[in-house]
Amino acid sequence: MGQTEQLIDQIERAEARADQEVIALAALPADAPIPAPPKAVEDRRRFLADRADTRAEAEQLFERVMAGNELQPANYLERGAMAARAICRISMFDGAGNEQGYGSGFLISPGVLITNNHVLPEAGWAGRSIAEFDYALDTYGEPMPTALFNLDPDALYVTSAELDYSVVAVKPVSRGGAVSLSGFGWLPFIAQVGKVLEGEWLTIIQHPGGGRKSVCVRENRFLKRDKNVLWYSTDTLGGSSGSPVFNNDWQVVALHHSGVPERDAEGRMLTVDGTPFDPDLHREDRIKWIANEGIRVSRIVETLRQSSAAHPLLRELLAATISPDIARIGARPWGLPPTTAPGLAPVAPPAPPPEAEADTADFDSPLALSYADRPGHQPDWLGADFRVPIPTLSKALKAEAARLLPARTEVELRYLGYSAIQHARRRLPILSIANVDFAGRFAMKRPADKWRLDPRIAADEQLGEFYYANNQFDRGHLTRREDMEYGATRLEALERATDTMHFTNCAPQHSRFNQAKTTWQGLERHLLEDSILRNDFRAVIATGPVLHSDDPAWDRFPDIRYPRRFWKVAAARTAEGKPFAVAFLLDQTEAIDRFGIEADVPFSAFKTYQITIGEVERLTGLTFRATVGGRSRKLSTFDPLNRPVAPESLRAPLVGRESAGAGDAPESYVPLWSPRAIIRPS
Repeated sequence: MGQTEQLIDQIERAEARADQEVIALAALPADAPIPAPPKAVEDRRRFLADRADTRAEAEQLFERVMAGNELQPANYLERGAMAARAICRISMFDGAGNEQGYGSGFLISPGVLITNNHVLPEAGWAGRSIAEFDYALDTYGEPMPTALFNLDPDALYVTSAELDYSVVAVKPVSRGGAVSLSGFGWLPFIAQVGKVLEGEWLTIIQHPGGGRKSVCVRENRFLKRDKNVLWYSTDTLGGSSGSPVFNNDWQVVALHHSGVPERDAEGRMLTVDGTPFDPDLHREDRIKWIANEGIRVSRIVETLRQSSAAHPLLRELLAATISPDIARIGARPWGLPPTTAPGLAPVAPPAPPPEAEADTADFDSPLALSYADRPGHQPDWLGADFRVPIPTLSKALKAEAARLLPARTEVELRYLGYSAIQHARRRLPILSIANVDFAGRFAMKRPADKWRLDPRIAADEQLGEFYYANNQFDRGHLTRREDMEYGATRLEALERATDTMHFTNCAPQHSRFNQAKTTWQGLERHLLEDSILRNDFRAVIATGPVLHSDDPAWDRFPDIRYPRRFWKVAAARTAEGKPFAVAFLLDQTEAIDRFGIEADVPFSAFKTYQITIGEVERLTGLTFRATVGGRSRKLSTFDPLNRPVAPESLRAPLVGRESAGAGDAPESYVPLWSPRAIIRPS
């Protein structure tokens, strides 16, 4: 099937998908309200919450969307100019070298371009085509120097006639070798839903009719969605196949491809000047559209994961997700340094603050977009003769663990100084295990918390910012930020601490529970900071929520169950160098049952216990082991509660329910009214 036949086929598909509601919505005045499904509203709220730095900012963004507030920051156009750099004109040629037409395309990963299937329907077409970047006017209205790149379908070519997309590799340097493709950056495909809501305005950057790069600003209003496509209104000029469709934050929401054309009484498609459309005489941009249609980014990513997840050129594309970092740079294509506008010199990034001032500087350390250099938990942290690896997951628990993209074989998320494993269905950590060093800690001013989703696992396997708005839940650190404030330099310590700000390292904890000096924080501070060789102390600390099927849910999000209890296992050495390990359980059940999620709670309502490591294993499905003297042993071997405990040490334990909860606790649980009650190794 040739390109013209492919275009007609896509138009007929679009007409078959469209219904009278789409046509009616397209005819509405620009200021008329457009209804949105309740789920779409909630998805939009969640997405905005995930990209915001604070709850207040998230709610403000959502209210602006719902109110139709179209005021934009002053940098809106500059950010659009940066996004435009990744967009190119595609020139197609037949086997004899004759030019056959034009389309638009854009980079979606380093060295990878996307356009429509009806633009590049076959690998042979792609091999004869050229991607032309900077075919545009500069700030002063002068033509920019263009850069021509050959496509490389032998390296990568994936296409879908159903979703009308073709993904193809691009040669890394231009013809003649003068320009590097990396300088144009790329536009990430964010698979998470909620990027746009019905009634919002969209923007398309395109090469209409093969002309110089143009922007269709605020002429495309989002009308309706279905599983595969988004519908949006259109201006009279039409679009260009293969263009990106952007939301207000310059995030790509769809691949523009076709729509519903206006037809005359005889059923013939019409051009913008009212004459019948003739594919032999007219280009696609002359069609008069009633409504435009774009292929949803989430569907494209889904099909690429199914067909080509292992391809190395798609690794960055399939790992892309929303995070505060991405939102903060807006549409700046990854890998592209900040610029002012096309045609102007790049602006050099600011120099990092001097090391001597890092402990008081009001900044947060930047996190690299690549996670390859994060070593994760080190089992030999306490010495080669006392190795403490990541706890082993039971078979059932391992089946529930979130797996790293794209291969989905590994479950360990490695960070700077710690590792985590995520529960995919519960969207919460199974555990976080850290290497703590108190000898190299810096006292530093704590920058503002800026939480991030981890792009290595699916966004819908993580509990993002949306959940923590309008309630008393904190994003309770599992591996503490303070515990990671060590390193050779202050900047290294800040980077390590900042890396704890991932949603894979936190769980909902009532704010008073999370901040109480006599419970969660107080326990760690006493055990790790106020005792046991304070100036020369290392520990391995594993922490996580107790995830039970009967955990409660907040009525606002009935499908998301929050944990009632949290466990902690700490392994270290005594002053004499002997291995020891202790375990704790902290319970917020009674406090939340009594006072609710949205109320403040007295500190005294929370329960803290010292328990055996074996009890942690029973509650969680984890197995804790250590290698001592070359021999693998259960970590509980070094637990002081494994030996008989004097009655006076138990401080009148409560007897009752098998598992800790509101009111009573098993006899083996040692209630801790103060950190001084912790039972230590003899």
